[in-house]
Amino acid sequence: MTAHHAPPPARGLSAARSSAPGPTGTGPLATAAWARVAAARHGLGDARVRHGLSAAVVVADLDVPAFLAGAARFALDLPSATADGWYRTFSRTVFLAGRPATLAARHPYRHATPTAGLAWYGPARRGELHSLSRLLRTFEAPAPIDVPDGPTALTVHGPPSGRTVDAVLATGGVSTAAYLVHAHHLIAEAALRGLVRPGDTLRLAHRPDLHPDDFPDALDPSRAGSVQTRIAPSHTDPARLRLYGVLTSDRREGDH
Repeated sequence: MTAHHAPPPARGLSAARSSAPGPTGTGPLATAAWARVAAARHGLGDARVRHGLSAAVVVADLDVPAFLAGAARFALDLPSATADGWYRTFSRTVFLAGRPATLAARHPYRHATPTAGLAWYGPARRGELHSLSRLLRTFEAPAPIDVPDGPTALTVHGPPSGRTVDAVLATGGVSTAAYLVHAHHLIAEAALRGLVRPGDTLRLAHRPDLHPDDFPDALDPSRAGSVQTRIAPSHTDPARLRLYGVLTSDRREGDH
C-alpha cells in the first residue's frame, strides 16, 4: 500500500496525534480504559524520565506485518528513560506521508523496515520533530485497512525466545490511518511494558469487531499485568468506547 499525499486540513504534530483513551460511562471497557490511563500516568519505574515526548512514523509503503514488527522493535530499542517518558504520554505518535530514504540526510531515523517503506523517529520533545512534520503531510488513508487473510505470525527482531504473544485487532469500519494509530498503541505499549520481547513470535489475527463479552479474561483487572488493550472512543459514535485491540502474553509487566 502506498502512502496517500492528499493535502490534509492541517499539518504538523497536532493534526495526526494519536491520543490517550477517553474512558466514559461504566462497564468493563471503561474500567479497563481507566486502568490503562492510571498505569501510563504512573509510568514504568521510579527513575527520572524525559517528559513530553512524541514519536513520528513516516509511511511510504505500508506492509502490515512489517509495520507491527517495526513498532515492537522501535519500542524495545529505546533507552529506559526515553521509553518511560514516551509511555507516560500514552505512546503519542504522529503518522506522516513521505519517503524515509529521501529524508535520511536531514532527518535520520531511529529505525526503518528492511525496504525503508516505514521509518520511526524520536521519541523527542515536540519541537524536535517540528521540522519533520512541517516538511511532510499527515498520512491520510480513509479506505478500510487491507490486512493479511487469515492468521499471521511474525517474529520480533532478536534471537528466538521460544515464546508466542497473541494479538487481535478490529478492522470493521476502521480506516487505514486509524488502524495505524490503534495497532501502534497496542504493540508499542506492550513492548514498553515487557509483554513483548526480542525474538518473540507475534501471532496476529484480525476480526471485524471485538466484542467485550468475548474477552472476559483480557478485561479482568486481575489479568492486567499480562494483557495490553487498546480502547478508544468509537469513530462512528464518540460517546461509546470500542475495543480495538487485545494482546495477551505469558509474561507479566516488567518481566524482562
